[in-house]
Amino acid sequence: MEKANSVFFKTLNETRMGTTILRQDQLIDLKIVKGAEGISEFGDDWDDLFVRAMDAPPFLSRSWLRTFVEEGRLPGTPLFVLAWFGTKLVALFPLAVRSVLNVKIAMPIGIEVGAYLGLLIDPDHRSAVKDIADFIISENIFDMYYSADLSSEDAATNDLLDDLVSRGYSCRKVFRDPCFCLQLGCPFDEYLKKKIPKGKRRYKLRYEEKKFYKSADVMITRYEGKAITPEVNRRIAAIQLESWMKRRGAAVLGKPFHQKILVNMAEGGFGQIWLMTVDGEDAAFACSFVAHGQHHYFWPAFKLKYESQLSIGQMLLMHVIRDACEDGIQLFDFIYGDAEYKRFWATDCYKVFRVVAGRGFMGHLIVMFCYIFFRLRQIKWLHSLYRRIKIRLRRFKQRTT
Repeated sequence: MEKANSVFFKTLNETRMGTTILRQDQLIDLKIVKGAEGISEFGDDWDDLFVRAMDAPPFLSRSWLRTFVEEGRLPGTPLFVLAWFGTKLVALFPLAVRSVLNVKIAMPIGIEVGAYLGLLIDPDHRSAVKDIADFIISENIFDMYYSADLSSEDAATNDLLDDLVSRGYSCRKVFRDPCFCLQLGCPFDEYLKKKIPKGKRRYKLRYEEKKFYKSADVMITRYEGKAITPEVNRRIAAIQLESWMKRRGAAVLGKPFHQKILVNMAEGGFGQIWLMTVDGEDAAFACSFVAHGQHHYFWPAFKLKYESQLSIGQMLLMHVIRDACEDGIQLFDFIYGDAEYKRFWATDCYKVFRVVAGRGFMGHLIVMFCYIFFRLRQIKWLHSLYRRIKIRLRRFKQRTT
């Protein structure tokens, strides 16, 4: 591993403080750690920071991101920007950096799967965002930053990009996907009354649920944390392989990389799985990741042989939402994408953006090129063509691996 680097900074009173920044009464020490082995230096501190970062999604946890680093599933060399206040880690910016035509391009680690990514920060040290922006420029960490996973709710990363713009970067954001969610923090019946105020519709939903459970021997088992064994992961991968996701070339849970994600997130205490059996046969599952009162409904699927039955996916989802209410979950998040079932249950919606920021002649040029490309993708027939090509390439890759 390369030795952690640090730089000199001007403080607010224009004096130099070695590796530190003096901002009001806070002393911030900024460092860089490069390489996969570097995580061992600050892994426990990362875990501690995540506990304090009460708005952070589980996709910024060490359990999630180290999987990509250990498996080499990232576009470049791992690079971590660390901000310390004394012995306490108060901010972490995990990046993958590579050089293309002498342009340093940085992306968030974890960009491959599609989850909210960005800057992890202690809410009591938000001023460190400006210091990190200064550090990125003075250390020339990257000329261009690209992410397809910037949430409109991610204040820290959006603030960092704004600070980079104020320091000479250009930045463009383009809407990628809606993110439907449920504001909970209440019993399930209370949520249902707010969401479906008309009694007849609620009665119909209840009737469908009772009818479904009477139509067969239906059982739903919930697994959490370390109770999610390799056998449970194998069973849900088998369901996904017989679901609609196979048609799209997206049945990935049987792959070693995704199995490792499931294992790491389970060991970290973030994973939850609901497994439904119908007459003793595995029929459907839902895999979620939970942290800080936020429930992220990530990988649901049911076998296509049950497609004609009474709303098997909806019945399982209703069960999961009911459990979330009992757990005291505040936000139930459907992650990316538009779908009828998400709109049916959602009470709110926010956005995910593609974003690119760059400096210098080449950086500004790439930003404009990427922005044009992003806008072209928003043309429906071009986007449809792109998706079809992407699905075929994914299927070809699966057949050849």
